[in-house]
Amino acid sequence: MSPVHRLTVVIQVARLRWAPGPLTDQRSDCEIDMSHTYPVDSQAMEAFLLRLIAAQSYSTEEQDAAAILRDELSRLDFETTVDDWGNVVGTLRLGDGPTVLLDTHLDTVPVVDRTEWKHKPEGEVVGGRVFGRGSVDMKGPIAACVHGAAALRGLGAGTIVVNGGVAEELVEGPAAVHVARRVRPDFAIICEPSRRRIARGQRGRAEVVVEVAGKSCHSAYPAAGINAVEVMADVITELRRLAPPTDPVLGEGILVLTDILSAPHPGLSIVPERCTATFDRRTLAGESEDDIVDPIRAVVDSVTARWATQGWVRIADDDYTTYTGVRVTAPNFAPAWLFEEGEPIVETAAAGLASVGLDARIDHYRFCTNGSGTAGALGIPTIGFGPGDEDQAHTVDESIALDDLHLGAQGYAAIVESLLKGDHR
Repeated sequence: MSPVHRLTVVIQVARLRWAPGPLTDQRSDCEIDMSHTYPVDSQAMEAFLLRLIAAQSYSTEEQDAAAILRDELSRLDFETTVDDWGNVVGTLRLGDGPTVLLDTHLDTVPVVDRTEWKHKPEGEVVGGRVFGRGSVDMKGPIAACVHGAAALRGLGAGTIVVNGGVAEELVEGPAAVHVARRVRPDFAIICEPSRRRIARGQRGRAEVVVEVAGKSCHSAYPAAGINAVEVMADVITELRRLAPPTDPVLGEGILVLTDILSAPHPGLSIVPERCTATFDRRTLAGESEDDIVDPIRAVVDSVTARWATQGWVRIADDDYTTYTGVRVTAPNFAPAWLFEEGEPIVETAAAGLASVGLDARIDHYRFCTNGSGTAGALGIPTIGFGPGDEDQAHTVDESIALDDLHLGAQGYAAIVESLLKGDHR
């Protein structure tokens, strides 16, 4: 089926069968006539996706996938650069008008045990789905957004920038901020999977480190010291009583214990003199680092005072070296962000999808994304949109439906055209 032919698509996001003729929804008989489609080369898009998946690209090891993305962008007439961090940036200058940044990331989480996979982690197509590590998070959306954007080469208005960022799986935001500060976009689209819904926000994330001091002694005489692990146990118990803040859209700002370590470790016949615990705190819109740290510090100060010892609370620092050899250090604090449904970027994106017969449902992400950088840190009007089910991310036999991929490319083109040519007042 030629991608420029007239299509019939359904109003609901659902599993579809990509074949000549109308697309039908297994859950609804309701169909919409899609009178306008964009000239996306579906076969080239699928082949590009399979090349991306075949290129293993764990965080800080994205060089092979970066080269594939750079070559595809260049083939599609983007001006292509690779910055000092290794982010691949492709630009289409189409005329006067705003700049839209399509933000993606090249890195994936690792395949821990490939014997658990029924399908090839390096990519294969089975039953209308593309399987492989990164197929949905987020090499499928990369393929869809690149080819969707390329379909607008004759638009004659505005500038489109595609960012293939690095190390997002380590920390959300820094790579996108690094690119956005140079590109200075008017709008940003986070291309993470959203089941092709418009995401108008997300909770953020902070990694909080709590450390308490004890007093070492021989474990045969524990009363002679202060057991730092027991102090931390009291801290953890008290922190569980903290009522999380809530947002009517984003939900609760939950605090989750993720690891704990005593020192010395291993401890042989010695009461530990230090204990460090790490917590994952999901942030809500408007919360600062102090808003996160201060209530935790109050609990730690209260508990350590009862034990006549000390404690400390801080936001963890991320420290990694990109595949280009650049060392990046940044606080592991990703701000939340949320735009109202009536905000121009949300309304314009929804109108773009609806104008070509695609579902314009509005939702929000339930995980952290680079939107913490574009919207949360820089204040750039931002939405999320992407093909694929986010529940597939990071799983064994991760996959994306080809139908979803194709409709995602059409969706990217519709949203970007609407933003470049629309009235955003």
